[in-house]
Amino acid sequence: MTTPERPRKETLAEVQRMLARARPDQLRRLLADIRAAEASDRGDEAAGRRAS
Repeated sequence: MTTPERPRKETLAEVQRMLARARPDQLRRLLADIRAAEASDRGDEAAGRRAS
């Protein structure tokens, strides 16, 4: 999410502004996407351990 030319602090402030303006349904979808990605990442890690 950060890039070398943009400091993290500025990026964090941008994300905070976006979240403050988001509608409840947008926040629910965002949280669902994050949870799905975390579950997928855990599944990928487990698959990697099984393959090793």
